[in-house]
Amino acid sequence: MDTLTHAMLGAVAAHAAAPLSAELRARERLLLGAAGAAFPDLDFALFAFDPLAFLADWHQGPTHSLVLLPLWAAAVAGVFVAASRRRAPFAQALLVAALGIASHIATVAATAYGTAVFYPLSDRRIGTGTVFVIDPLFTAIVVAALVAAARGARPYVAAIGLAVLGAYVALLALAQRQALAIGHESLRARALAVETLVAFAQPASPLNWKLIGTVGQGYLEAHVNLIGHRPLVPAAVPWLGELAAAYEAPSRLRWRERLRFGEREDLRALARERFEDPGFAAFRRFAAYPALSRIDPLGGETCVWFTDLRYDLPTLPDTFRYGFCRAADGQPWRLHRLRYFTEHGRQRLAP
Repeated sequence: MDTLTHAMLGAVAAHAAAPLSAELRARERLLLGAAGAAFPDLDFALFAFDPLAFLADWHQGPTHSLVLLPLWAAAVAGVFVAASRRRAPFAQALLVAALGIASHIATVAATAYGTAVFYPLSDRRIGTGTVFVIDPLFTAIVVAALVAAARGARPYVAAIGLAVLGAYVALLALAQRQALAIGHESLRARALAVETLVAFAQPASPLNWKLIGTVGQGYLEAHVNLIGHRPLVPAAVPWLGELAAAYEAPSRLRWRERLRFGEREDLRALARERFEDPGFAAFRRFAAYPALSRIDPLGGETCVWFTDLRYDLPTLPDTFRYGFCRAADGQPWRLHRLRYFTEHGRQRLAP
């Protein structure tokens, strides 16, 4: 979820808690709630130091922990007290900041990324994949509630907005279950067997879902629109229209095979070697559904790229692409990433 939506949601939660923070002015509550909800995304600053370690270990880690939430809330409240020179409302500022941070953690845990909510007690990441990272309807509900709060509506109006948002997420959870049911039925009809099947929310419509079935060292992947409606996107945005059109009706569902080490038998040994390289440990920790993205031309310079199927969108380049390149046969392999939505925008990573 984008940081702006998080901040607005934190402000709404703060307004709903007005009876518990009466010593704070309305504007202070809104700003504190927004600051608390935006705070966990400070970890984005670490991306510049090591993009792969950021994805694997830092993002949605310590700053998104329920265990450490009191510490972060105290820090936000402490900054507020120091800036405003008002010591009396520290406890109430702490509560409001904590609500903002909690709203952020709850929201990201509903996306596909995975959030280390019990860090440092556990490295386990929770990510249901129920909400897509950018959901216009989700944001619209938050904006409506925030506008009401900014206009001085009573706290119960903000609470109603939060309830509506909760109901929307519950409907998405039901849609996710329906997507899984459609996927299982489609696989049975085609006599295809998978070990596990998951569904992840997708862009352009709350009825769009990505299905990933695990089969040994590979996957079966499909994109479904639960009712098969035509894309509801402006014609002026052709790439978005193409993306939306890739989600098929249940009766026309197509399954694509994606293999961890690629389809070409003569190149699988190379792909496996690169994937199992000790320098690729961070990617292996990060990727829940790793697959070969592509191998750039052999002869001369060679690059082997991997992706995580959770984040890839149909009709667009794979999202998180990491791998190794070498200048020529016999030269050392160097770790790289491909920048988002580019074909050849390489970035060299340490070591």
